[in-house]
Formats: sequence, structure tokens, C-alpha cells
Amino acid sequence: MAGPSIPVRGFGRGCAIAAACSLVLLSGCSSSPRPQAAPAKAATLSVGCSAQVAPGKLLPAPRPVTATVPGAPTAMVGTPDGRWAFASLSKDASGAIAVMAVTRGTLRLVRTAPLPHSLPDAFGMTLTRDGRLLLVAGYTATAVLSVSALEDGRGNPMVGVLSDAGSGQFEVAVSADDRYVYVTDENTGDLSVFDLAVALRRGFTGPGVAIGLVPLDIGAVGVAQSPDGSLLYVTTYRAYGPYGQLWVIDAARADTGAGRRAVLAHVPAGCQPVRVAVSPDGGTAWVTAAQSNALLAFSTVELRTDPSRALRAVVRTGSEPVGLLLVDNGRVALVGNSNRGLVPGSTGTNSPQTVSVINTAAALAHRPATAAAVAAGLFPRDLSYDQTTGQVMLANFNSGTVEEFPAPRA
Repeated sequence: MAGPSIPVRGFGRGCAIAAACSLVLLSGCSSSPRPQAAPAKAATLSVGCSAQVAPGKLLPAPRPVTATVPGAPTAMVGTPDGRWAFASLSKDASGAIAVMAVTRGTLRLVRTAPLPHSLPDAFGMTLTRDGRLLLVAGYTATAVLSVSALEDGRGNPMVGVLSDAGSGQFEVAVSADDRYVYVTDENTGDLSVFDLAVALRRGFTGPGVAIGLVPLDIGAVGVAQSPDGSLLYVTTYRAYGPYGQLWVIDAARADTGAGRRAVLAHVPAGCQPVRVAVSPDGGTAWVTAAQSNALLAFSTVELRTDPSRALRAVVRTGSEPVGLLLVDNGRVALVGNSNRGLVPGSTGTNSPQTVSVINTAAALAHRPATAAAVAAGLFPRDLSYDQTTGQVMLANFNSGTVEEFPAPRA
């Protein structure tokens, strides 16, 4: 089922799309990029709001494998053995998990598992590192489910619910030792921290499970970890306009309930930053900024040592980019262009939604970086990578479909 990888180079004219594929530098809330006679130094980069797009030329083949699911999917993840995939669904004010069998070239819906009625949605998901538990952010709280029970359909897969004072729980990450769980709270603007080991040992409502909140800003949605697990990166969008921030959090301090004292730094991150991913070497934090129509790159070292110089690249994408995934050892960034028409000045839903394929080395060198695009459904939301099959998994929220396609290579 893995199939051939999609190379970024070698597509004829698709890799030489003229100015539309170029790296751009945005200044203020302008609809036009500022002209540059030569590549800009990192210190001169800035990013603001923009309606300009450069989604890349659509690849003619291979076409993604798609399947319909009974709801609006936000995220999709595959099991370590490559045999199963789960999609988080929202429908009729209730959350659920679509359980799908994965075979060569097909995705087949086997069953759906409802979440507790107290969770009105199912948004971001992650598996514990041991592959035994699925964690799902459900807006009011975060569900913990048994992977084996989801697979065999016997009994209730619900293990428990992680809940605290945070509201609008949206994305979830887990520490490398599977002990701590980090959940972004979109409404209250916090990062919730839970001790999963205590919950499994003593019960989910017991003392010590909800460690505390790290206060950030309204619109906390994206979360990612450094490769060594010592740092957490969170995006907050706050409102339309240039109010977005990228936050750097000390994980060890957050794990002890340090609250705001766990915040090491925060910097402006364009207009409505919504997702963040960290390069495998830990040196670059990549951010999708929906209202900027851009992918941003930040030096993780300078985020803490010299924040004014941390922004290293600004790459034009398609309209209203949301989903973000790094593949090919960080050489390629995949960006889901939601094109929902929600951002003032955006192109709206008449244009096709796609996933932009971006060469990260070219982006950091201030060269044309958008190499191509992959077809997507309506509102491509979150992307994930299946290590076993080599496939990228994508949830299309507004079309009620999920898809997979071979991971591109640089």
C-alpha cells in the first residue's frame, strides 16, 4: 500500500512555477508581497495579513485514495502495524471515532465508536508512543481510548476522560515516556497538562491527574514537541489580524504545574497561526498562518536568545493554510490549504482545496520553495504520516472524507 513516494523535483514545469511559487516577504496587512531585489536576511523578514496565494501546480498522479466517513473529520492517525486507521468525527453535537481497515490501496470503514455525550466533538488526536491508547481532544475534555478495543470492536473502548478548567480542547500531544498529556484550550487560551500515568493507576478523577494550566492567549490550537521532548511549541491566533503568537514552553516546568512560569518565550507569528511542527533536528519550528496565507519558519535557538531574529522564512501557500506535516526527514512540508472563505479577502471556496508540497531547504535559503500540490477534499484539516506504509493521511472536514497518498520526497 505504500506505493512510490512523490518526488518534489522532476515534474517538468511543475517545479518551475514562476513568481506564484516564490518565497515572499509580507509587510503589514497588504495584499501584495514587497518586491525583493535579492534574498533577504533573516533579520529583515516580517509577516502580516495577505490575500495572495501560491498553492502550487496540482500533480496529475497518483490520485489520493479516498473514503467517506459518517461525520466531519478533523484528524486521522494510523496504528503502528499499518493495519488500522482512526479518524476523529464531529456530527450532530457529538464526537466519534471512525475505525478503518487499511489494506493495499483501500480504506474501509469498519465501525464507529461514539465518545461520551459530554464531549460534543472529536478534534485533534494522537497515539501514545507504545501504540496502546488513542487520545482525542473533544472540546470539553480529552478522551482516552483503548486501541485494541477499537480494533476488535468488543466492549467499550473508553478508558477515561481527562478534564480540567480549560475549555475548547483542540489538539493533543503526549510526552515521550507516555506519562504527560498536553492539550490546547482554544477558548480559554491555555495549555492543559495531565498526568496520564496517575489517571491509569488511580482513576481519571483522582488528585494529581489534572496538573495545571499554562496560561497563553485566546485561540490556542497548535501544539508540537521538540525531538528530545524538553520543549513544547504552541500557536495562539487570538483574532483576525496580526495578533498571532508562537509560544515556547519548558515541558519539565509545565509537568510540575508551574503555570505561566513554564513559558520561556513568545514571538509574533503572523495572522492566525494555527499549526506548528518541529524539524527532526529540532532547529526549526514551522507554522501555518491562515490569514497570512503563509508557512513560517522560526529558528528554535533564536526564539529564546534573540526573538527579533527568530523568523527565518515566509513561504506563500494556498488560501487559508491549516494542516501541517513534515515528511522525508523534514525536507518536505505539507500544508493543507483550507480555502474556507472565512478570512477577510480570501479567495473563498470556489477554488479547489489542495495540499501544498514545499521544499524546506529551498524555503530556508529564500529560493522558490512551493514545488507542487496534491488534490484534497473540502477543508483539508489535519495531516499525519504512517511510518509503516509510507502514506500521508488527511482528513477533509467539510466533505466528510479521508484520504491517503504517498509521502513526497525532496
